Amino acid sequence: MSHSARTDRPGIAGKVILTLLLALSPWSALANPLDAFGLGARCTGLAGACASVVDGFEANYYNPAGLARTDELRIEVGYLANIPRLTLNDQDLNVDSARGIQGGLTLPGRLLDHRWAVSVALHLPDQRITRLRALPENQPRFVRFDNRPQRLVITTSVAFEVVKDLFYLGAGVTFLSDTRGQLDVTGIVDLEDAAGTTLISNVDVVFDAVRYPSAGLLLTPTDHLSLGVAFRDEFDLTLDIGLVVNADIALNGASADPQVIVNDAELSVFASNASLFSPRQVVASVAWTEAHFHLAFDLTWSQWSRFRAPTSRISIGLEAGDLPLSVPPNIAPQAPNFHDVFIPRVGGSWQLVGSSTIGLRLRAGWFFEPSPAPRQPGATNYVDTGRHGLTLGLGLRISELEPLLAKPLLIDISAQYTPLVERAYRKANPADPIGDFRADGDIWILAATTRLLF
Repeated sequence: MSHSARTDRPGIAGKVILTLLLALSPWSALANPLDAFGLGARCTGLAGACASVVDGFEANYYNPAGLARTDELRIEVGYLANIPRLTLNDQDLNVDSARGIQGGLTLPGRLLDHRWAVSVALHLPDQRITRLRALPENQPRFVRFDNRPQRLVITTSVAFEVVKDLFYLGAGVTFLSDTRGQLDVTGIVDLEDAAGTTLISNVDVVFDAVRYPSAGLLLTPTDHLSLGVAFRDEFDLTLDIGLVVNADIALNGASADPQVIVNDAELSVFASNASLFSPRQVVASVAWTEAHFHLAFDLTWSQWSRFRAPTSRISIGLEAGDLPLSVPPNIAPQAPNFHDVFIPRVGGSWQLVGSSTIGLRLRAGWFFEPSPAPRQPGATNYVDTGRHGLTLGLGLRISELEPLLAKPLLIDISAQYTPLVERAYRKANPADPIGDFRADGDIWILAATTRLLF
């Protein structure tokens, strides 16, 4: 996309440049909303302990291999609402709630008497497709939760039954958009009279497709035992923005014969912004299933040690001839020094009602995600705390709906309460402009999903 415009008033050009410079300010790091809040009401009710039991559209995230366990065409659609209350020194930061549609399509088949399936899943926020916020590194904010769910996610997967009723493999790809943009400004700049400044601007923006893979395997050695392993690769999206001003510096710029002092003076400002990061993850899962209940345990390794500073890396250049002009030195952001963490998850379900016409299951779960953020006694204030997750859910099956539906209608609802562990940040410098502070809060997640089977 490109745009060219001529302006005879430096105020307009100044506003364009000011807007770009604001865009070059540090951006808050965002992360995959599925990492934070999950996919689908069923798995939310199980606290995300799903890698060895999932078989619907949620498998696109939790374990793609689970897609090959079904023989039914599935259309699933639902809604998720995230309601955060994040506080510093007991003051609510008023982080936006996030709501959006979650759903997917799973298409099964048979090849040489072995199951296979393809699927696509979507998380679509209903307020914003994406959101970025400009904050300096010393501005305290919940770096992993602050507006992170404001992100569109589309993922697609394929799965195959390698050994009949025993061994399943799956792989998937998630698509996101990377952005590069540059504002080019040319013309003449009058040193004494603003009316003599004439500038022409051109904006070029490029959207590049970024893909990251996921994969999984599933073993079902008995009717009761299932074992799963899932892998999700890291992704690190950047927002690269540039400003190049190439102009003659002159006196009497409005006249027919301006006095040029510097030919082709150039100011360049380039920034690379870490706008979205999700860590590499490996999940090991085991589940035991009986007719009336199931219990699952997942352990996730998250490689947060590769997390980059969520601030801009800025380079500035100036060529102004013999004029006594200079630019300030660039200050590189400090490394965040996050570390890897292990996340345990336990989830189970119990059949409360089971008849030919109706079924009702109660689900519950728990997880604990320790914080990957270190102590920060210096200038940075990337606030983060550990969090517990307590979940409850209900699964309703309604059968014998012919002729409207030949197969049961499945409705899942769930709620998750996530209290954040209070954490105190102590500064080494008594004169630190931010000073000591405490961080805590909680997050509520409500989800519902309807499944149609064909």
